[in-house]
Amino acid sequence: MNMMASIGYEMVAVICGLILPRLILSTFGSSYNGITSSITQFLSCVTLLRAGIGGVTRASLYKPLADNDMESVSAIINATSKFMQRVALIFAGMIIVFACIYPFLTNDEFEWFFSFTLVLILGVSTFVQYYFGITYQMLLQADQKQYVISIIQIITTVMNTAVAAALIRVGGSIHTVKLGSAIVFSLNPIAINRYVKKAYCLNKKVSPNNQAIRQRWDAFWQSVAFFVHNNTDIIVLTCFANIKEVSVYTVYNYVIANIRNIIVTFVTGFGAAFGDMLAKKEEGLIRKNLQVYELVIFDLTAIIYTTAGIMIVPFALIYTSGVTDVNYARPVFAIFITIAGAFSCFRIPYQTIVEAAGHFKQTKNGAFVEAGLNIVISIAAVIKFGLVGVAMGTVVATIFRSIQYSTYLSKHIVKRSISVFWKHIMVNGTIAIIVAIISIRLFTFEITNFWLWAIKSVLVALSSALFVVISSLVFYREDFLYLFGKMKKMAMHKMNM
Repeated sequence: MNMMASIGYEMVAVICGLILPRLILSTFGSSYNGITSSITQFLSCVTLLRAGIGGVTRASLYKPLADNDMESVSAIINATSKFMQRVALIFAGMIIVFACIYPFLTNDEFEWFFSFTLVLILGVSTFVQYYFGITYQMLLQADQKQYVISIIQIITTVMNTAVAAALIRVGGSIHTVKLGSAIVFSLNPIAINRYVKKAYCLNKKVSPNNQAIRQRWDAFWQSVAFFVHNNTDIIVLTCFANIKEVSVYTVYNYVIANIRNIIVTFVTGFGAAFGDMLAKKEEGLIRKNLQVYELVIFDLTAIIYTTAGIMIVPFALIYTSGVTDVNYARPVFAIFITIAGAFSCFRIPYQTIVEAAGHFKQTKNGAFVEAGLNIVISIAAVIKFGLVGVAMGTVVATIFRSIQYSTYLSKHIVKRSISVFWKHIMVNGTIAIIVAIISIRLFTFEITNFWLWAIKSVLVALSSALFVVISSLVFYREDFLYLFGKMKKMAMHKMNM
């Protein structure tokens, strides 16, 4: 249920996410698309204020949920709620300060009051989405009920797209469109709160268990570092390039980021499942499921990111057809950002189990190094290489962090050789090169519209899938057949229901 609901949400999010930016691009231009993307990226610092608490809360909830100890669950939820209330006040003040400062970064293209009011509107939307109901989201995720959140998100995402498109159609300004989105997304936390209050017997009078979330600051600093790493590209481009380059970046990054979201949906619930296994100390089960988890992630990444690397430039050119104020054909940048995206997925199995085990303090230094590498390399390279320069920093930093996670897991949680990780990397890299050569030599027809793009994408994806299946049978036969058997049983069970 978690997987199907999450896949449904990602499909809706991808489609709606393609519609709105395209409408903004065609109606307002690249500068408007760039400034809204830039502000949204800066405002994602909201994740810093809730950073640390999410992973720690979920990790602390696994055992009491497994034991059906609702008193302990209530104590942890109360501690988290109290923390989040303080965070909400801090973020409200930050929005106002940022609204005053940001307009000076874009005063060449937009008036101060225009940017100031746009920041406030986007800030309210982000604030509402993240804070009202975030504590209960953590509870649902830890209890393997992500599907509840996904269903609510599907409804509000569709509503937002419809409202925003209608406002654009009747001639509404960018401020009006984003204000409409803010109102729609405020329905998310309201629905989640109502569900949790009906489904759980939480006791608000239980004393908060602050000890259970004591590692929140270790996790907080990890999330700060990840935020810096994740937002370095747009921040560096905003400061050292121009808003139009930010627009180019967001078109490409939209594809790469959403591919990762799609891959994550296929393994939704794995974190809670591993948390349950760790709480029950089922070491053999953890090891076996990790091998299957790795195979799923690496195989999906190989298929989807190989296809993306080959097809992303034609997509960008078709998607932005008619927009001539900046060049959207950036093949070298596309290769770098695709590699970075792939490595951000390769580390998912290791990061999931490390966080489920609550090892935040032990791995935080790697997060600082990742952020530092990205900042230093991006700033050093952006002046000469532009978009490619910031992508270089992201690639190096992401590869480092992926290696760090896999090494830590192999040494301290599921003890085994680190060669398992490198074997997967070599196999997937070889597949990507083979499929790229085949695509260049065989699929040579010109792409002039989305239908032809879709046909070639399917051909490339099928080629990738064929080589992935062959390599899995050759190098990971036992795990592949085990996974195939599991999927077959699940399908038979569904058919018999």
